[in-house]
Amino acid sequence: MQKLQNLDVHRRILILHKIICVLFLTGIAISLPLWHGQRIFPLAPAVAGLPSLPAPLDYILLALLVGVLALNIARFRRFFTASLLGAMALMVFLDQMRLQPWVFIYFLALFPLTLADFHNEKTRRKLGLPLLGYLQVLLVGVYFWSGLHKFTQSFIDFVYPLLLKGLFRVQDGSWLMEHRQLGYGAAAVELLIGLGLIFPKTRNLAVLGAVLMHLLIIAWVSPLGSNPNYVIIPWNVAMISLVVLGAYGMKNRISLWPAAHADLRWATAALACLIWFMPALNLDNRWDAYLSFNLYTERTPHMYVALRQEALQQIDPRLATYFADASLIEEGEVIDVELWSFAELNVPVYPARRVHKAIGRYFCRSPINPDQVMLVAYKRPFVEGNYEVFFCKDC
Repeated sequence: MQKLQNLDVHRRILILHKIICVLFLTGIAISLPLWHGQRIFPLAPAVAGLPSLPAPLDYILLALLVGVLALNIARFRRFFTASLLGAMALMVFLDQMRLQPWVFIYFLALFPLTLADFHNEKTRRKLGLPLLGYLQVLLVGVYFWSGLHKFTQSFIDFVYPLLLKGLFRVQDGSWLMEHRQLGYGAAAVELLIGLGLIFPKTRNLAVLGAVLMHLLIIAWVSPLGSNPNYVIIPWNVAMISLVVLGAYGMKNRISLWPAAHADLRWATAALACLIWFMPALNLDNRWDAYLSFNLYTERTPHMYVALRQEALQQIDPRLATYFADASLIEEGEVIDVELWSFAELNVPVYPARRVHKAIGRYFCRSPINPDQVMLVAYKRPFVEGNYEVFFCKDC
């Protein structure tokens, strides 16, 4: 740990840049069908009706993204990083399903590296600490809001028991299961990690808490646990790297308006607005859950597509694999879109109504009769009034 504390700021930034690029490439490899268009699962472009890229153009774009990542891994250059962010933005514009939380955080973490040439010795000395301050602003927001969103009954009733059963093999009769309010302790720890990163005196303790938490998450989504979302393993490794290299042993005070560089000053202020304040809008469903770090709370909608018999004759027969046991529709079947997304793309559905509509448009196309299709977005618990029903005309 002493060697880590003595690591100079510039070296920390170089290592972080390489680690993020390597782990982003790993995440792409795990979720490869997400990054091209030759799949059954529909794309959700940022502009409704935007045609998808035909093969081989989608594979060429994917190759360009991978190539730029490889360049960034090989060399740290401002132009390479800017090119990577441009490729990421284009990929998300073509399909919002790619705006997974790990992609969002990677983009934000890499963004300030495009603002100045860090190969200049004078620039390095001037911007090193403000850049780490920027990363600390990011980390504070991620942990604070991720913890705060878990102070809900749905987390206690659904996620907390799954964690106990999957990772710790706790049985239903255990006192831990009977006293589920203890799950609020896990939410409080995550929130306190975010607050602890603000203050130099508590920063190292907060870093250690974050590392332990991420190791538990990695165990949960590994073969030791029972969670199928293993695409987040590289992301959790990246978060460990970010919090350790970005905060451990650093005694700087966080400034939302650093004096070192005009562009970095505005970038830090904008990041604070985006990461510290905008997530509050998600409490009223006016900001995306993933952009608010509302994760593993069961407060995000799960989408189902109900199809009557006539529509069932028109869909891809492979979708029968994802039929759910549900009574949403008479004389038909229900597709569990979350199950479909995990099985084909290895990521969850991006939980936003506009993405749900894009998926709905896939089923509302000709020759399917729109009257044969019903779309339902459920929130936990599955009770009356906790769901939204919409039809083809709404898409």
